[in-house]
Amino acid sequence: MEGLWNGLKKLVSILLVILVIFSLGVTVSANPTDSFVHEDTESGGVESVLSQEMYHATKVITAGSLGLEKSLSGMTDFCVDKDGNIYVLVSNWSQIVVLNKDYSLNRVLKLKDETGSSMFFTGAQGIFVDKDNKIYVCDTNSSRILIADANGAVVDTWGAPESDLIPEDFFYQPCRIVRNDKGYTYILSLGCYYGALLYSPDHKFLGFYGANNVEATALDTLSYLWERLTQTEEKKSLSVKTLPFSFVDLCLDSEDFMLTCTGKTEEDTNGTGQIRKLSPTGENIMFKRQTNGESLSANNINFLEGKVTVSYGKKQTQNIVSIDVDEDDFIYALDSQKGFIYIYDDECNMICGFGGGSDRSKRLSIFATASAIAVCGTDILVADMDSQTITVFELTEYGSLLKKAQCIYLDGEYLEAKPLWEEVNKRNKNCQLAYRGLAIAYLSEGNYEDALECARLGLDYTVYDLAWKVIKNEYILDNFVWIFIVAVALIGGLVAFLIIKKRKNLVLIKNAYVKTALSSTIHPFKAFEEIKYKQMGSMIIGSVILFLYYIANVLKETGSGFLATTVDINKYNTIYTIIETIGIVLLWSVCNWLITSSFDGKGNFKEVFIATTYSLIPLTLFTFIRVILSHMVSMSGLKIVDAVGVVVLILTFFLLCIAIMAVHEYDFFKFLSTAIVTVLFMILVAFVVFVVGILLQQVGEFFTSIFTEIFYR
Repeated sequence: MEGLWNGLKKLVSILLVILVIFSLGVTVSANPTDSFVHEDTESGGVESVLSQEMYHATKVITAGSLGLEKSLSGMTDFCVDKDGNIYVLVSNWSQIVVLNKDYSLNRVLKLKDETGSSMFFTGAQGIFVDKDNKIYVCDTNSSRILIADANGAVVDTWGAPESDLIPEDFFYQPCRIVRNDKGYTYILSLGCYYGALLYSPDHKFLGFYGANNVEATALDTLSYLWERLTQTEEKKSLSVKTLPFSFVDLCLDSEDFMLTCTGKTEEDTNGTGQIRKLSPTGENIMFKRQTNGESLSANNINFLEGKVTVSYGKKQTQNIVSIDVDEDDFIYALDSQKGFIYIYDDECNMICGFGGGSDRSKRLSIFATASAIAVCGTDILVADMDSQTITVFELTEYGSLLKKAQCIYLDGEYLEAKPLWEEVNKRNKNCQLAYRGLAIAYLSEGNYEDALECARLGLDYTVYDLAWKVIKNEYILDNFVWIFIVAVALIGGLVAFLIIKKRKNLVLIKNAYVKTALSSTIHPFKAFEEIKYKQMGSMIIGSVILFLYYIANVLKETGSGFLATTVDINKYNTIYTIIETIGIVLLWSVCNWLITSSFDGKGNFKEVFIATTYSLIPLTLFTFIRVILSHMVSMSGLKIVDAVGVVVLILTFFLLCIAIMAVHEYDFFKFLSTAIVTVLFMILVAFVVFVVGILLQQVGEFFTSIFTEIFYR
């Protein structure tokens, strides 16, 4: 009996503990998801790599943990005032929950009018507190802004603006509001693609500010012009106009520049330009310094993931719903689709990404529907509208170190940031920002060898180029005598050889087929006529040239100098190079032979193949030379080399024209027309091969699944 009683007491104790846990809203602890960062790649793209943890979730705030009688149902937004107090907008109950800096409950505000009666703002979506502790509430459903003092007394109400600048189709539904220290107010209205509504300090409507633009391609422009020329009134009434996407949130940085975020912009991709920083004229002034030193507008940058996940056959595109900025102007963006938090500096460098994903499990840092983000000191707060919780993320020691180093680096104090970057590098060997910071620090102190290595690891072509120029110039100065002697000897030896060859009529190449192949570049008309009428072409020589062309392109991808590298050697796949070289030449030869057979072409497949491969001699030779020069010249020198490459490419096309014209006995215009048809036929063949490949893959998967089912049964 006593044992039964003890068992009942244990059971009751366990039930009480569970009840307390659920009543306080305490979440079962779980490891947060991995932190990651987007790093630049040699190909010019970005990839996600794991990084050290910058923030970790420490607690979850709920109505139960605050001791509130009502839930946080309808928690649509929150903000932090200058003293660090957090104002949580709970629109379903028309109240504002105010928290202290330690996240304890301060008070619950209910706005009251001048008669002391409570004001209701069900459906309100935005809140802001200015430097004077005035509270601004976006009462979205009622199309108004409520302005209250620190005690909740409403002192003013702003309705829809009355101005000739307002379009006829404009529907005022304020959802976000910010006010700078000079008194200028910016308001976002739901679905408004004109930009933010701008008000002067005396609440005079000044117009719309900083609207997104619709990106138009050349094809879009031609389509627009065609429609303007051919469109009838009936077609005009049925036409669909492409409108820019509206902002979904905004904030102000330390210099009162407005930062905005745009939500889901594409159905199949995550889009670009989701985050913008607006100048006083409303233009986006955010740029990213690329690895080659050139600037790329933030309008062309994808701040989210490159790949879109697919769930149940539907693409899950990401959606930034909230944005905030800290005192150092680091930008924090919240994605509601995956529950990710992204941190960027104001030069579009990704500092970190983290978060727990998006599902309805009761786990720390896992969100049901992440809806708002706010920076509170060094902490980050994320509101979850569905689970009615606020998750607190605290900055780690590594995160603090990285942010401080990047701040100093962006201020141009490279040597001062050096010890910080060294410590960051000790803790995270995969930090690209650390290598870049160390590279420019070593360059500043004259340590060019270490600057070269860190720039290579950090993929900073600009610093690498600067360090390489100094090292190269120093080497030339130190070894000038020997370099001069060797150069004079080589030039003298070459001149002597040419003189002796001419006097003694030396014949270096006695094979007539090889001589014809080599002379095709210098005397193309004569060489290709000999190939056609004297059968001086060789399939073996053509195959060797094609193989050398393939080898040259492999070396170009894998053996070029750092400044000319365009692929990640660890991810290089030679199959693509085979297709781009041998595959293209063979496909061209077959398709051209088939097409010209119907257009009175006199050449056969062998002649087309030989003519095509012989035309590749200058391009193949130049590719080998470029690989060698890429280890010797700077970025400016590479631009000159690439300019020469364009000339060589034109020469190759010129040789191909002469070769095919000679083989088929065509004039230029007939060659051009058949060449265009050949290219179109090549595209058709490639498409058919691609479709057949997919079908074979699906058939293979079908039989594999059948085999798997039989095997397991």
